[in-house]
Amino acid sequence: MRVPQSRLRAVAPLVVAATLALTATTAAGLEPSPVRPIPDSAFGPVAVAPPLPTPDLRPLADPVEPTLPPERPQPSLPVSKPITKSVVPKTAHAISGRASWYCNADDPSGPTSICHNAYPDGPGFDAYAAAGPGLRAALGSGWRNTVVYVCGQQCVRVRLIDWCKCTGGSVGITKLIDLYYDVYVLTGSRVTIRW
Repeated sequence: MRVPQSRLRAVAPLVVAATLALTATTAAGLEPSPVRPIPDSAFGPVAVAPPLPTPDLRPLADPVEPTLPPERPQPSLPVSKPITKSVVPKTAHAISGRASWYCNADDPSGPTSICHNAYPDGPGFDAYAAAGPGLRAALGSGWRNTVVYVCGQQCVRVRLIDWCKCTGGSVGITKLIDLYYDVYVLTGSRVTIRW
């Protein structure tokens, strides 16, 4: 329902007058509170922060490029000695068979062969090997990274880092293990593997 404009104009002054009357009555009914003095304990010293330093407004000169630190010295490490045992270790399991070798990349006087990409032929003694099918079957599914004793002419602790097919070759015999050349030199080709 639409209210005509003339009625709104007539009612508007009444609404304004009623609002002003109510406001005046409310304001007149309030009494002011007495003024109380502020105690001296409310006042104290004020700490002012020190002024900020004045920025340097001189124009920039040629910027100075930072220099790289000098190269760190690379000390030479002593060549490590192989961990060998002349006494055959007491273990619960053993398997015997043939061994072959690989990974002789840094010896120019001997035969060369590539290494496992994560275990290069370093200047020290590298005691790593690849397990053949017979050794993997004897050790079970958790064979990788197992440390075994490879005993031939000497006993050497070796970590199994890879696998090999270990078949064929000039003699056509399946081999148990493919040793890094460093280990093979100490053990030879007929070995007993203990774990």
